Amino acid sequence: MKVTKTYFMIMATDVARAVRFYHDAFDFKVALESPYWSELRWGDATIAVHGREETPPAETETGLGIEVDDLDAACQAVADAGGRVVNPPVERPGEGIRLATAADPEGNRFSLAASTRQS
Repeated sequence: MKVTKTYFMIMATDVARAVRFYHDAFDFKVALESPYWSELRWGDATIAVHGREETPPAETETGLGIEVDDLDAACQAVADAGGRVVNPPVERPGEGIRLATAADPEGNRFSLAASTRQS
């Protein structure tokens, strides 16, 4: 058996809106787009957006994490693209990062982080 692809999947009632958000906020490239399944890419990483018929009752933790070079700018990009910052950036002593939690317009929560380690 050979693994041919791995991806991180999030759910969306409005797939096009979710795709626009990740493209606009993070400049992820749209590799495939349909009303029920779309894929965005950044380097070798793939985020798949799967359509769902029902609206979720609240925001959903996804486990998705995005590391950036400027956390404050990323939080602003999230807001500008229609998402929201759920928890503003905080220092994580001992972990070498600043961390924020954000949500896309579909209610999918994800982590935003920036390294505080000196190169």
